[in-house]
Amino acid sequence: MHEFQCGHLECGSNFTASDKNHLKNMIAEHLREAHSVGTPTETLMSYLEATCVTTTPTDRKGSVIS
Repeated sequence: MHEFQCGHLECGSNFTASDKNHLKNMIAEHLREAHSVGTPTETLMSYLEATCVTTTPTDRKGSVIS
């Protein structure tokens, strides 16, 4: 499971997805709509992935492994 927690102080949006590419698309849409980012660059997306995305291991059925 992949989770994005927006780092903007006044935003606090949170998204989860089982597929990392789906989450990246959700983040890009969030940046365009909530933060007026025209086209998110690969540099910005890489930074957000490194600082705002956490990954929790899951099994083949999608259940979180503890």
